[in-house]
Amino acid sequence: MNSLRLLRRWAGALALALLLGACAGGGVAARSETPETLRIALVHLAAEPGQMARNRRQIEQAVAAAVAAGADWIITPELAESGYGFAPLIGTGWIQPFPSDWVRAMAATAARHRVALFLGIAERDAASGDLHNSVAVIDRRGDILGTYRKHRVINGPSERWATPGRAAPLFVVDGIALGLLVCADAYTPEIAADERRRGARLLLSAAAWAPLEGMEPDGHWEARSRETGLPLIVNNRTGAEPSIDFSASASVVIAGGQRLFTFTAPGTRVFLVDWQPGRDSFSAAGSFAIPMP
Repeated sequence: MNSLRLLRRWAGALALALLLGACAGGGVAARSETPETLRIALVHLAAEPGQMARNRRQIEQAVAAAVAAGADWIITPELAESGYGFAPLIGTGWIQPFPSDWVRAMAATAARHRVALFLGIAERDAASGDLHNSVAVIDRRGDILGTYRKHRVINGPSERWATPGRAAPLFVVDGIALGLLVCADAYTPEIAADERRRGARLLLSAAAWAPLEGMEPDGHWEARSRETGLPLIVNNRTGAEPSIDFSASASVVIAGGQRLFTFTAPGTRVFLVDWQPGRDSFSAAGSFAIPMP
């Protein structure tokens, strides 16, 4: 009888320990499951070129506010850390081998708050020294999964420093395979189509795509969704730089080739979107401004 009682106590203690571990994020199975609803925060950022300290502070403020609003994934625009036109102003010598000190600090933030982060950065390849216009992917455990490197680098002073990327791993976050793009990667069908063939369930694009005459993204995003049959979320930026005014740029959510939501703001604003992966259903969940740091 005593042995049976001890066995029951041990089994109960083990069950409690497993439950507490899962609640604390220690359960591997719980981390790999896809939630019924994911809240995605789009940081529609007014980055300033070359002002890394300021841009980082504003991203950190946006992440903290998005966490408080219940976000699961937090996305930033193309080159959010540095601003788009940083190279003519400050050069490229500051770019650290990946992962940089700041990316590591953001990974610790992701682990602490159990959120996934997608950060638009400039990175230096630790092996080759090549520079890339990239999106760093960090999961809820704070694991730095790697980077997607922009394929279609623009041949102009703002991007001439960057080496075009090649095929990246298919990143899986919360059990969902993601196809990543950076801005002009969505201009033609090939890259999105390749992500679809490799098993992506959702396309995410970090962008700095201003609605300039003759260069508007009219129809390109919708076409990529229609061709692949995948939803596409574009996290664009806002604000004005010396060479380009992004203040009218739109962040968008597209499904079935149709634009569901279009978000614009003259200053930094976080837009919340709830996605039910099982139904590919999207709903807008609010927005809020982030003050200048």
